Amino acid sequence: MVSKHAISALLLALLVLSLLAVPATAEKPEMIRVVVHIDKAQFKPNEVLGIGGHVIYQFKLIDAAVVEIPSTAVGKLRKLPGVKMVEFDHQAVLLGKPPGVGKPGSSQPAQTVPWGIERVQAPTVWSITDGSSNGVIEVAILDTGIDYDHPDLAANLAWGVSTLRGKVSTKSRDYYDQNGHGTHVAGTIAALNNDIGVVGVAPNVEIYAIRVLDASGRGSYTDIAIGIEQALLGPDGVLDVDGDGVIVGDPDDDAAEVISMSLGGSVNDQYLHDIIIQAYNYGVVIVAASGNEGASSPSYPAAYPEVIAVGASDISDQIAYFSNLQPEISAPGVDVLSTYPDDSYETLSGTSMATPHVSGVVALIQAAYYNKYGKVLPVGTFDDMSTSTVRGILHGTADDLGEAGWDIYYGYGIVRADLAVQAAIG
Repeated sequence: MVSKHAISALLLALLVLSLLAVPATAEKPEMIRVVVHIDKAQFKPNEVLGIGGHVIYQFKLIDAAVVEIPSTAVGKLRKLPGVKMVEFDHQAVLLGKPPGVGKPGSSQPAQTVPWGIERVQAPTVWSITDGSSNGVIEVAILDTGIDYDHPDLAANLAWGVSTLRGKVSTKSRDYYDQNGHGTHVAGTIAALNNDIGVVGVAPNVEIYAIRVLDASGRGSYTDIAIGIEQALLGPDGVLDVDGDGVIVGDPDDDAAEVISMSLGGSVNDQYLHDIIIQAYNYGVVIVAASGNEGASSPSYPAAYPEVIAVGASDISDQIAYFSNLQPEISAPGVDVLSTYPDDSYETLSGTSMATPHVSGVVALIQAAYYNKYGKVLPVGTFDDMSTSTVRGILHGTADDLGEAGWDIYYGYGIVRADLAVQAAIG
């Protein structure tokens, strides 16, 4: 007969063995965002669900999709039908230094013309053009959003959209600027010529506020790429409404004629370059900050050949110590006064602040040319010196302050709105 003690011992042993046999609960793998280059005819979003992920956004203008998947499933993703290549998402940051969101004032200050607006000689061409074009010329500002009811900006805001986290939203609360940077950039481009605050380079141009950076001033390359596509599709979401093949400068379409990006990152991602190439091929002039690291070359996206890289100069026409070398052109970027959230104004520095001076001048060029000839100028190339392209005009009319021609500090020189507009219509 087996004793009660033996039975108890046996049961205890079995219990211990059963506990040892239970596997520890495994931690769920991290979810990551990647971009897949695809064959649209073969790629099936439902296949991504089968490996534990989902498609966040499928581009209309390039053969790519933004996907969120478990970090352990990248290998499986690469093997799905229609997947050609997988790229990881990367981070970009704003290229100016906001001191913090502004505080609302009891009254608006009287209008002053910021030194940078004077330096590029913008006021001297407002009798010819102030950026107005019956709604044809729009500047898309990819940034932290905008204070959409700022009294110095609201009248020029034609559209706002957010692409944060890959989700396209036109709700005003989603594209409101919680940082200050985007509102500041917008003011340098398009602050109204009224009796308060400041005035922008092109004070009557329409702007699109496309929020691609969060409240901390950071954002993903994927959100920026989606933002560029949104700038092309415009408020109606249709690339070419009338089907005539003309997107930019067409009164029937609402694609942006200028894309301004005061942001940058250190990584070259193919999908970001692909969507920039698309915008360039459609005739959009793309302007971006060269970067604030004092590096030997611009950051991305400014480093792409389709993009105008902008360096920063100070009130004495010296290149700022922080400005990355080898820009295409330079503009005022030190101690720049502009609009800020909560109906306020702030002084900031950075290649972020130089970029909108150039974007505004491009808007003036295209508005003046469109109003005279009923079309816009082609973009041109880095080496262009002709008066028949935007980049050629910018190069040939800039104040050449470094070595003759292009140099690594100033590029072609400091941008001049007056000479550029005269060259465009002359």
